[in-house]
Amino acid sequence: MKKLYLAVILFSLSSLSFAGTLSNCIYNSQQQRAAASQKAESSQALPHSPLSTDVCSFTFTSGANNTFLQYCVTANGNVLDVVTPLSQQHIFGREGYGFCDINSGTEYFDYADAGDTLNWNPATVVSHSATKVKIARTTNDGIWTLTQTISQSAATSSIKVSMTLKNNTLVDREVQLSRFADIDADGTVANTVDATINDAMLFNSIGRGGSFGLALQNVGTSPFTYLGFIQNTPAGVLSCTPFTHQAIGPLVNTDGSAVMTYVITIPKGASKTVNVGYRGL
Repeated sequence: MKKLYLAVILFSLSSLSFAGTLSNCIYNSQQQRAAASQKAESSQALPHSPLSTDVCSFTFTSGANNTFLQYCVTANGNVLDVVTPLSQQHIFGREGYGFCDINSGTEYFDYADAGDTLNWNPATVVSHSATKVKIARTTNDGIWTLTQTISQSAATSSIKVSMTLKNNTLVDREVQLSRFADIDADGTVANTVDATINDAMLFNSIGRGGSFGLALQNVGTSPFTYLGFIQNTPAGVLSCTPFTHQAIGPLVNTDGSAVMTYVITIPKGASKTVNVGYRGL
């Protein structure tokens, strides 16, 4: 099963000609996110557990005007209401994390308004400061613990998300870990959508109704196989079939979404970390 799964991944990457390693501005965000959460067709909707939330628990702000950055984090570790620069909001209520346990074929994800699986325990806040929050969450089968450290990088007007996944079992396991965001650049759903190996981005070109956007990107040097890719839908990623809605960019006037995905082997009792980030365009 593992070899077949990886073959599917490699086939998808080859289709991209892949080579090498794989506050103030969001005063009306609740209303905007409510509208955004209804835009996907019912056929795209994923289930929601009672633990799912789009309520902001922590809000972070830095900079001014062109360096302005504001976002919030839910109790479950979803990064929402991303505004950068001033007055330009790009993420509303649909963002989060997911992974597939390739050994068992079990998927786990939480994308806030875009849906979540029923196999999570409640999240726990490990620590919180003026620029950072650390949140841990264990799957209800006890196999995995995901610890997210979400920090504000004021110097670069960007957000860093470190995702540390711990294998709590006595056997080595392989996973595909993904970060997903339904980005609506400039608060509009019809964007230009494109990707490189290192990032996936949605933006509005000058002359197409705007001039800003947001990129979801790998941060730093990763020892793992990884890929940034785009979807031609705002729907969340099914962790064990992540390339179902993969698209080849650039797409224009499209309501799409961004994904960063990693294939990782995690030894028994060990943890591995990937780093992603959000940066304004």
